[in-house]
Amino acid sequence: MAGNTIRTPQQDRSREKLERIYAVAFELLVEGGWDAVTVGEVERRSKVSRSTFYLRFPTREALTDYVRQRLLQEVATAQDAAFEQARATPPTSLAEAVHAATEALAGICRVYGPALGRLDFGDDPGVSAEAMDTLSNQFQAVIDPVLPPGTSREQIEFTIELVFNALVGRMRHQQPFPSHTRQPWDHFLNRLCAAAVRYLES
Repeated sequence: MAGNTIRTPQQDRSREKLERIYAVAFELLVEGGWDAVTVGEVERRSKVSRSTFYLRFPTREALTDYVRQRLLQEVATAQDAAFEQARATPPTSLAEAVHAATEALAGICRVYGPALGRLDFGDDPGVSAEAMDTLSNQFQAVIDPVLPPGTSREQIEFTIELVFNALVGRMRHQQPFPSHTRQPWDHFLNRLCAAAVRYLES
């Protein structure tokens, strides 16, 4: 994919334009998926000229490849930092550990969840599988020190899936149950953590 390789900007103005292009492409991805990320709309919103755009991205595919790769890298970096912070203070109880791990994951979901939900890993499902394995291992590393004796691998995996799926559902554009009262974020998070702890202790 040599034709889709972008040139790294050397000057501050060039870097600033690249940041504007990325920010707009990210915004469009969240709003309408990859179909919404068009050269014309990116130009219009970022106020970058077509000639400048094509100097940086020779094709639309080069732009979408760049956005996908950069988004995944940003998520990985943010995820590492969030879980490192969650592990920084050793938990004194299971509830504290589950809350710390869930908060770390929730922070990633709130910032990147809507965009990640639009990504298509059909061409390379291994990327998604590897990312999910890393996430699972990071979550487990936070709760491991205070897990009740005899906690099974199945219980741990189910708990992580429960928390992850609940957070992803919360991040969706549409409320899954329109007739339900949407709980305030903190209340939702506390209820989710309490349910996860009860299951792990059962």
